Amino acid sequence: MKRVSRSRASSERGAVLIQIAISLLALLAFSAFVLDYGVMWASRGQAQTAADAGALSGAISLAFDSGTDFNGAKAKGQRIAQINQVWGQAPNVLLSDVTFPACPPGAPGVPDTCVKVDVFRNQARGNPLPIFFGGLVGIDDQGVRATATAQITGANTTECLKPWVVIDRWDEYNAAGGEPDYPNPDPDFGPTSTFDRYSTGKGKLPPQENDLYVPPSATSSGTGFRLPQDQGRRFAVKVDENSTGNVSSGWFRAIRLPRLDGQSGGSVYQENIESCGGLPSSYASPETVCPASIGNANAAYWATQGCFGTEPGNMVGPTSHGIETLVARDPSANWVQGTGVVGSAFSPATSSPRVVPIGVIDINHFLAQDPSGSNGVLKMVNIYGFFVEGMGDINETTGAMTLRAAGKAVIGRIMTIPATGSSSLNNSATFMRSIILVR
Repeated sequence: MKRVSRSRASSERGAVLIQIAISLLALLAFSAFVLDYGVMWASRGQAQTAADAGALSGAISLAFDSGTDFNGAKAKGQRIAQINQVWGQAPNVLLSDVTFPACPPGAPGVPDTCVKVDVFRNQARGNPLPIFFGGLVGIDDQGVRATATAQITGANTTECLKPWVVIDRWDEYNAAGGEPDYPNPDPDFGPTSTFDRYSTGKGKLPPQENDLYVPPSATSSGTGFRLPQDQGRRFAVKVDENSTGNVSSGWFRAIRLPRLDGQSGGSVYQENIESCGGLPSSYASPETVCPASIGNANAAYWATQGCFGTEPGNMVGPTSHGIETLVARDPSANWVQGTGVVGSAFSPATSSPRVVPIGVIDINHFLAQDPSGSNGVLKMVNIYGFFVEGMGDINETTGAMTLRAAGKAVIGRIMTIPATGSSSLNNSATFMRSIILVR
């Protein structure tokens, strides 16, 4: 048997120590890769979340607070981005890191409504990520940055439509002014205007006039209300019985709304004002053909297509009681003159119970159908946001609107409103808004 000398054994033990030391260095290097690189990748995802949140917040501010308050949008974008921590610390976001660049090519939303936010957690901003083992392999600095761009886009669906639709705006005929001069906005349309294209001139009806109605489409706002000109326009939804026979500005029909709880009919009309039905309602695309009648069994489907059955009666009492309930839920809310926004105890203000969606209908379709009783079907071609000021009256001579609890009109302001889905209308006609990330 061959013996190993003591000196040779000692030398081999030294070799093992060297191998262990090399292995430890390799293990530490691997630890630096796993741990420190893992910190960076986890932080990168958190930084992207912060950038996304900031961009969305800035765009929401422009969409629903004020389309011209860029300083306010900057402040909100910065604040929300900083709330989202990156590896246990707020990222560095300056006001100058919130910008309003041109939207990326092909972005589907409203032009010139993009908000970009950049967030940082790195050495250059004085808040680098921690390093645990990287120094052993020469890594002494690591950080992340992220960017996101959000855009305002049109929408078409709400689950909280109120149970009335008004006739859409038209171009009021004015022989002296050579009108209508569509597609220009009509200065003659007002609270006392009547749509007289099909009048007979008999009884209380005025003579026929060449009033013009064009529904909104993908290429045009039609003759309807449009942005930005009509943001904040005071408007009255008339809930009287229309005893004169005139189809006038703000004249409405009560509609049957499908509800998630299955209730239907006139008995839930007031409840539909005070609450949300919970099922989606959309406006009709231009090519939609509504059926001759809509029953309870297919009401939910047709509501998504913009077609609604009518409810008989003038609904003055239920409307008034429903509006009283909405106002009482946010009694201090008010329209802030000159800003186009609502002052409210709710944040954002568009979540106030007094900010509601109301539908508008195609006038020509309405008159052709001549809906009556419970069998009429209305084609809703747009949905406006509406801030409810309260019940009131309209002076039939001057068009002045006065708030009065016993009034027969719902007085409010037309405005943009949050919604879902994808709009098929021209951006100037779309009062329903959603926010998307485009980069």
